[in-house]
Amino acid sequence: MIDLFSIFTTGGIVLWNKSLDAVSQAIPNALVSDIFIENKVNESILYRKENYIIKYSVVNELGLIFVIQQSKTIGDPFPTGLNFEKFNSLFDLRLEQLTGDTQKLESQRDLKTPDLTSAVDTPNTASPVSSAPATPDRSENSSPASSLQKKTRRGGRSKNKQNSLLAESKKKTATKQLRKWSSDGYAEVDSTEVLDYSNANDSSTSFAHSTEDLGDLASYGSATKNGDFMVKELNSLLETQDDDATANSSTATVSGKAFGFLKNIVGGKTMSADVLEETLSAMQTHLIRKNVANEVAEHLCKTVEKSLVGSKTKNWTSVETTVREAMTEALRRILTPNTSADLLHEIHAKLRANKSQSRDVPRPYVISVVGVNGVGKSTNLSKIAFWLLQNKFRVLIAACDTFRSGAVEQLKVHVRRLQELTERLGSGEVQIFDEGYGKDAAVIAQKAIEYGQRHQFDIVLIDTAGRRHNDERLMSSLEKFGKLANPDKIVMVGEALVGTDSVQQAKNFNASFGPNRNLDFFLISKCDTVGDMIGSMVNMTYSTGIPVLFVGIGQTYTDLRTLSVDWAVNLLMS
Repeated sequence: MIDLFSIFTTGGIVLWNKSLDAVSQAIPNALVSDIFIENKVNESILYRKENYIIKYSVVNELGLIFVIQQSKTIGDPFPTGLNFEKFNSLFDLRLEQLTGDTQKLESQRDLKTPDLTSAVDTPNTASPVSSAPATPDRSENSSPASSLQKKTRRGGRSKNKQNSLLAESKKKTATKQLRKWSSDGYAEVDSTEVLDYSNANDSSTSFAHSTEDLGDLASYGSATKNGDFMVKELNSLLETQDDDATANSSTATVSGKAFGFLKNIVGGKTMSADVLEETLSAMQTHLIRKNVANEVAEHLCKTVEKSLVGSKTKNWTSVETTVREAMTEALRRILTPNTSADLLHEIHAKLRANKSQSRDVPRPYVISVVGVNGVGKSTNLSKIAFWLLQNKFRVLIAACDTFRSGAVEQLKVHVRRLQELTERLGSGEVQIFDEGYGKDAAVIAQKAIEYGQRHQFDIVLIDTAGRRHNDERLMSSLEKFGKLANPDKIVMVGEALVGTDSVQQAKNFNASFGPNRNLDFFLISKCDTVGDMIGSMVNMTYSTGIPVLFVGIGQTYTDLRTLSVDWAVNLLMS
């Protein structure tokens, strides 16, 4: 029987409730807490708690939730009446067909199966054990994760055990022994099989991986007259892909479609707040669709309104065009760096200054990379390292992500492939410094810098653990890290996909290094996945005043570009 029937809104307001028996409200409250607050609504529409079953239905159009509660001892609630007569006959027929097919396959298998015992006992038969362990097919995927997976595949036997194993196989029938695994996930000690099939001398596979990671070197950048290798702007990449005709037609489309709803707003008079209200409202909506946070879009519109109120539109210029021009300038002011963005020049200047301070061994230039989980810190750190290697620097990469499992191994894969590329291209030198897992990242960073100084490295790149920006415990350790490592530049890797949450991410990371230390610039990753929705870089720059220096546009080492402000503004206004 039904114990409770209730109707309430998605906001939690109970509209109607009827208890057919003396029941507690704890079960419906648990439903709201476990399902709706935790956002675990699924198609099963059933919820079980203690001795009760709840069936619920959500009507999104009305914002209502219908709930029926009954005792679990009754069984399945509200069974649906079905006629199984036709299904029973169909089931019997299908079962008979499958049984016949299975018998045919078994008979064929018995005919084709060779006598394995005689094959082993016959002395003239070729040995089943080769001179090298049988390895599974290698995957052509060039990602570091796939390389690590290959190293942990099961199967194969060690070379020094082959002769004894072959002798034993001639005495008795070979049987495959199942590997025993302990409760902690590790193999038992008596297992003699080799789990690592990676071959350090397999240069062909390693060369193939490094080639795939290289990407398009021709469109990556070029050297200046001084010999400095500069990464191309993203704008120059797009210009090589589109001709002028396409650009002109695109501009016409932008003017005709994106802001077609504003054509009824005509200028030619003094602009007031009332005249600008509808236009700015449409502009704010447009920016939000580009992933610009609401508070940032609202601030931009207020800035434009303040600059235009009381002024007159130009001759033959509409209010729409005037607002567009003002918004373009406002976006350009936000994205234009207010400090020098020539990182290469600063590195050269700092290294010269360190050498001139009469030190026997000058301190290397230190760059630290931070960010939330999963934004691509290690990959983009490797991209920066590849760019620095093209400028003939000696680079030391410090593995200071001592928390995430596999982080150190992932970085080692990157370093190994960078070393292969530097040998081919004749560029700089790269090594890795690590002390494993579980140790203080700030102390490891300090040791890495000291090691780099003793061995005369030019630059130390520090990889850090990803952390949630709203986790105070994890964020608090960054202040100690900043004091001990004292990096010359702190780079935050932000994700273009993150959207409006990028405002709070940038604010929290910028404030986490203490009152006297801030971020230096952003690297926005995964820009190749969002199209024209690049509002995240506006959000992060607006909320902190920190400029965007690099933009990630892919997975290879050459998929790195410097930000073109004109490109970003045009894309936001399109």
